[in-house]
Amino acid sequence: MAAITDVPSILNDNNGNVRKWGTQLLAIADYSTAMPDPFFDTATNKPNQLPEGFKVMGYISTDGAKMSRGIESADTSAVQDLEPVRSDITGRTRTLQLTFLEMNAWVKALAHGLPVSQWPENKDEGFEFTDEKTTEFPYYRLIWIGQDGVGDAAHYRIEAGYRVKVTNQGDNTKNRSDAEGEDQTFTFFQDPKTGKVFYEGEKIAKAGAAPHADVSQSQPVSDQAASSESQPVAD
Repeated sequence: MAAITDVPSILNDNNGNVRKWGTQLLAIADYSTAMPDPFFDTATNKPNQLPEGFKVMGYISTDGAKMSRGIESADTSAVQDLEPVRSDITGRTRTLQLTFLEMNAWVKALAHGLPVSQWPENKDEGFEFTDEKTTEFPYYRLIWIGQDGVGDAAHYRIEAGYRVKVTNQGDNTKNRSDAEGEDQTFTFFQDPKTGKVFYEGEKIAKAGAAPHADVSQSQPVSDQAASSESQPVAD
């Protein structure tokens, strides 16, 4: 076998695959709401419109959306070996944590554990919620959409949970210098109807496709979400 003499020639790297997600949104719907099928438009490779019932939640803090994954395993050892002779996966978890910066009615309804069907129609006209005896939080549908780049260079990412619920909430701090935030953690569960847990997909905008506005240039998220009709994420 010949020795490698020129390492740079086989690096197989591509800086076009390095991603940053300055343009993103999170949308929530009741578990009974239909998921997009398919998630992307085949003509443009842009995200398809959100089905009716999804609410776009507004500003997210600069920490962004943090996806955490955990795998639990159990090792089997034998007296003859120091290393395990086998390992079996016993559990797998996936969570999404983010902090909403808009103290709007939809964010607060989520924080108070209400199903989307009970959220106020308009997120920007104040709110009133009273916590009473709570035994469980509802299950939701969840869709995160991000855009990196613009025009024909845009990359679109969609991550979706078929059955999620809020399983942790962080501190809610009110002071002079920092914006108030609602820190929410969602745990992903298997949808018993479809067997699906999580979807992840990324598409590159098709050059020369019919002109559509990018996510970053489209109608403001707050206006999209407040409409009573389903609105395109990027149209």
